[in-house]
This record gives sequence, C-alpha cells and structure tokens, in this order.
Amino acid sequence: MSAAATTLTPPDQGKDAEITRAQAQRDRHRLIAALAEISRLRIRLEQLERDVADRRLPVARVVARAIGLDKRPPMPVATTMPITDVPPASRGRVLVIDHHWPQPDRDSGSVDIFNLMQALAALGFDAVLAASEQHEGPQPARDWLIGQGIACLQPRDAPSVGDYIARHGVTLDLCVLCRVYCGGAFLETVQAHCPIARFVFNSIDLNFLREERRAHMTGDARLLGLIDQIRAREEHVIRSCDATLVVSEAEATLLAETMPSSLVVQMPLARAIHPPVTPFARRRGIGFVGSFGHSPNVDAVRMFVAEIWPLVRRDVPDCTLSIVGADAPSDLVDGRDPSIRMLGHVPDLGPWFEDLRLTVAPLRFGAGAKGKVASSLAAGVPCIATSVAAEGMALGDEGGVLVANAPAAFAEAIVRTYQDPVLWDRLSAGGLAYAGRTLSLSAWQDRLDATLRRLGF
Repeated sequence: MSAAATTLTPPDQGKDAEITRAQAQRDRHRLIAALAEISRLRIRLEQLERDVADRRLPVARVVARAIGLDKRPPMPVATTMPITDVPPASRGRVLVIDHHWPQPDRDSGSVDIFNLMQALAALGFDAVLAASEQHEGPQPARDWLIGQGIACLQPRDAPSVGDYIARHGVTLDLCVLCRVYCGGAFLETVQAHCPIARFVFNSIDLNFLREERRAHMTGDARLLGLIDQIRAREEHVIRSCDATLVVSEAEATLLAETMPSSLVVQMPLARAIHPPVTPFARRRGIGFVGSFGHSPNVDAVRMFVAEIWPLVRRDVPDCTLSIVGADAPSDLVDGRDPSIRMLGHVPDLGPWFEDLRLTVAPLRFGAGAKGKVASSLAAGVPCIATSVAAEGMALGDEGGVLVANAPAAFAEAIVRTYQDPVLWDRLSAGGLAYAGRTLSLSAWQDRLDATLRRLGF
C-alpha cells in the first residue's frame, strides 16, 4: 500500500503539490462564483436601499436582508427551537447530508454517521444533519438523535434539504456528502449555493467497487453495463470535493493510484471497545450480524447456511448459529434446522457477543471496511472471514481474524478455533489489541481533526 493512502500528509512532494493545485483550482471556481454572487447582491442592495430610503432602515439591516443573514445560521445542539433561530458558535458551520436518519443499533453505516456528528460537535463545529429521503413527516429516529444532542434539519427549518441549501448555503463553511447517491446527489446544489464552503465526500464504501464485484459474481449483465456510469459519477464527486474519506485501506490504495490529485484519507471504523468477561469454556455458538437491507449480507447468509454450516455441524454437532440483523427476508432460512436461530434486530449486541465463541463474515462481494468484523474484534470475539470481509482492514490472525474463502477451508477454520482455547485466547487478545490501536473513538476523532485542519479549519 502506498504511504499516500495511510497518512494524512502524502510523503512525496510531487503528489502533495498536485493535490494543492487541484484544491487551488476548485477554490478559483468558487471565487469566480462568489464574485458573481457579490455582483448580483450589489445590484439587489442598491435596489433595497432605494426601496427603504423613505423608511430610514439601518443599512446593516438592509445588507443582512439582502444576503439572507437576517435568518440566523444553524447550531448542532438539541433544542426545541428551529435551527435557523439558534446563534452560531465557533469553528465553522457544517451541513452533513445522508439519505436517511442513522439508527446506530441497526447498521454499521449508521454508527459511522453518528460518530461523525458527535466528533464534529466535540471539535467545535456547528453541525446539522440532514436526511434527504426522510425529511418530512414523523421520524422517530430523528427524534432520538435530537435527544442525543444532534441537531437535525426539520421541515420547520426548510421545506426540503435543497431549499435549505439554497437559502442558507452562503453561511456554510463545510458540507459533508455521505454516500455517492445520497449526499453525493447534492454536489451540484452545494456547488451552486455554498460559495465559501469546503466539500468532503464521506464515501462509507466505494459504490462502484461494490457493484462491480456483485455484477461479476452474479453475472448480472444489466448491472455490468451500468458499472462505467456508476464509477464515472463517484469519481466526479471525488474530484469535485476537497477531501474524500474512505474506511478501507484497499480503497485508499486504489484511489491514491487512480486519482492522485484528490486528497483521500483513510478513516478506519471507530467502535467502543469492550474487553470480554466470559471465558472460552462458558461460551457457546457462533454468530452473524448485519443489516439485511444490504445485499452482501443476504448473499453471505444464504451461502453460509447452504455450503458451510453443514460441514461445521458434521464436526461439531452441538454448535449453534444465531443470526442478528434487521429486515431479514422471510425466506432467508427455512426454519427447519433447530441449530439456527434468527434473532432479528437486537438493540444491544453486548450480551450477544459475551455468549459467543466466534463470529463469521462469509461475504462474497462488497467494499469498504466491515462493521461486523470491527464490532466483533472490539468485543474480543474472534472472527472467521473471507478475504473480501477482511481486506478493508488488512486483517489476519494477529488481528483476531482467520481468513478463508472456500467453504471447506472456512468450515475448518471455524471448527479449529471453536475447539481450541489456546488459539481462541490468542485471537481474542490480538483482536482487542488491533481495536485499541486502530478502532478507538479518540484516535478516529484526532484523524478527523487533522484532516479538517488540512482543509483550513
């Protein structure tokens, strides 16, 4: 892996200069847009001055009205007031845009967005979260977030996310666009209405890479035909933003090689670390966790139950499998095997991890780093994973993971670790050590802070 993908400051001056030139070009385009806006506002101001001359309104009030600053900008605190009525604070105003309100107890991507919002507030930013597809109507997830101290854009603040940007974009210092077809869909909107803002693309995982792998694995000709279009859009978003965040070491390497003029920063997943309490001898069973709204998880469980689980049961007849996750298809498992339990959505995974000997991550396609693997290691539970599941974090047995791909090899790794307390202890300790070095919330926040400082904050 190139050093450019693993450090905040690329080591060779040539690459650093290329990134600086690209950022300067983006700033030039924004300056041109800002000058055009100033010219438009000057004309509007002259008209307003003529209109209010007889009323003798203060000039400052006229200016504020002309540029929209009579509507106060947002602040990321839990409040019953509209966010446009709350006075600003210190380091900068941030709008974070995603598709839906995160629910950290349901999927890994939600954990990442929740961590981002908390980190921005801790670093002194006024951060507001917007959910483009869940903006209107009652939203229990949004209410929960507000109760956690996270400011959320609501219909009372603006009829839509796009309308809010159009009205208040001039007050924003930073826009974080999450996922290419969620926040990334607003790229042109923020370019048009946020003349002074920096733009950060928070990829979560590279959509084109995940879809390309799925298309090749399934032989989906229609999807294969769309890959170039999907990739072109994501690369356009990356080039247009001042920085791109990726969670995977493999993705950082790929982008460093294919898009060297873009600032790409690897932000490893962040998870709270809970060292295990229950000893090996008192643990039973293996587990899989994942949101089943995510197609790689559905495919993984179907394959595992059909091809790997019978091999495990042959050698360890009393082993059980528990499957945790929201939105599982009704036919994911047939319900006739008493050794398999579908637990559905489990809000607190702590007790579940404390009972398990192992977790499995038999993913056959996907991209990014895997939250299911990170959460298992942070709980001191070893994980048996495919190379796809482990690649984003460059994991191996020293980091608490055994990697296998073929069904027989995967089953053998499960059986061996399930029955060997010495191996289990070594993997558990290795996973915890990896989590402590790489997955801690404080280290993640420090890396985010360093990236934002590089962007001028």
